[in-house]
Amino acid sequence: MPFVQVVDVTNKLTLVDDTKQKISKLAQSKSVFVPKGKVVITLQGSIGRVAITQYDSYVDRTLLIFENYVKPTNEYFWAYTLQQKFEIEKRRAPGGTIKTITKEALSIFEVHLPEYKEQVKIGTLFQYLDTLITVNQRISKLIFFYRNDTLSLQFYLP
Repeated sequence: MPFVQVVDVTNKLTLVDDTKQKISKLAQSKSVFVPKGKVVITLQGSIGRVAITQYDSYVDRTLLIFENYVKPTNEYFWAYTLQQKFEIEKRRAPGGTIKTITKEALSIFEVHLPEYKEQVKIGTLFQYLDTLITVNQRISKLIFFYRNDTLSLQFYLP
């Protein structure tokens, strides 16, 4: 079973495909389980990295899991909102770095939360845009490789 640490949270709202650490069955009872589809945020190290878990896992204590919301909350909207909020807070922090953050400090962050239907629309839009960006990046890589292969064939010496 994957054991998620700060290093396993990407800057693209996902976890890495394969975590560096795994957790044994014996240690699982001493750790925190996070089901697929939950929002997590890093509290130390690379602070403010946000992910929506794409698989069941266990997490270490440097990640905060969002499970129960006061109002109906769309996970994708919430993840994008948290990511943006941390970017703003980093700009305000001395030297542009937040060293660590507590749940208490997080609780005083002000975040505008529109009605659930609007959250879904916004979250879906950002998911779509992220997908377009990913597809275009893959296409760019393919074009780059094709160009290089063509050039190497052009100058091939038997």
